[in-house]
Amino acid sequence: MILTLANASAIAGYLSIICWVVVFTPQLVENYKRKSGEGLSISFLVIWLIGDLFNLVGVILQSLLPTMFAIALYYTVADIGLIWQVLHYRHQSRIVLEEEIDGFLSPSSSHQQQQQLSQQQQSPNDCDETEPLLRDNLWRPVTYSKQHSPGRFLGIHVLFATTIVVITVVSCYSYVALKSPSRGDDFALLPQILGWCSACLYVGSRVPQIVKNWKQKSTEGLSKLLFICAVGGNLFFTSSIFLLSIEPHYILINLSWIVGSVGTLIFDFMIFIQFFAYRQHKREGE
Repeated sequence: MILTLANASAIAGYLSIICWVVVFTPQLVENYKRKSGEGLSISFLVIWLIGDLFNLVGVILQSLLPTMFAIALYYTVADIGLIWQVLHYRHQSRIVLEEEIDGFLSPSSSHQQQQQLSQQQQSPNDCDETEPLLRDNLWRPVTYSKQHSPGRFLGIHVLFATTIVVITVVSCYSYVALKSPSRGDDFALLPQILGWCSACLYVGSRVPQIVKNWKQKSTEGLSKLLFICAVGGNLFFTSSIFLLSIEPHYILINLSWIVGSVGTLIFDFMIFIQFFAYRQHKREGE
């Protein structure tokens, strides 16, 4: 079998799909092990999801390569799944926190806290200089309300699951129904607008995560493999476009998708720098 540019383009596209199938797995596993999604910025995930939705619709309307459609659909579904997991663990953490607060605010607990405070006031010289002036178990929230009924969050689970199924079915049907060999070579305005919106959102989606890491001086909770696979996915994705054709008209049609992939690489490398910098900062602190 002779390896043509078209075959090379398809191979690069499928390698990109593999990278993007793997990309979310390390982060999902990291969240599962920690039973937390606090390391991820919700703004980062939401902007990423909106960008993927624009990308998906643009790919369908422009009748781009099947590999590009498969990647766009998987992006969207995986984003929803990751947001779903993060919200689930944050909801669970909130329940645990409120149960702990309930314990602190109980009469027996309040009496114990008063005794601890009284002992500290009566014998200040016995206090350990390394102890905080205000103990954690003396903290009380200003406001307190319960909003975690099981039925309420079960409805959210059903909503996320239904959304994934509907998006998958509608997208596949639309791509097949609207598929036209000639449309992929036409410069259609609406798909291009969606593509450029997607590119801007992709490039901007990393900013909230970079800011979050900078404020916390930590990348704890983030999976390094997520961004390694993202870099590989974007490189293979861009390669699949260039390998198929480098004609100016073809490049112009796919330019927004190229910019969206290449642009995120810059910010992904910035996150890599944060991984290294904050790991060194943590070691020096120890």
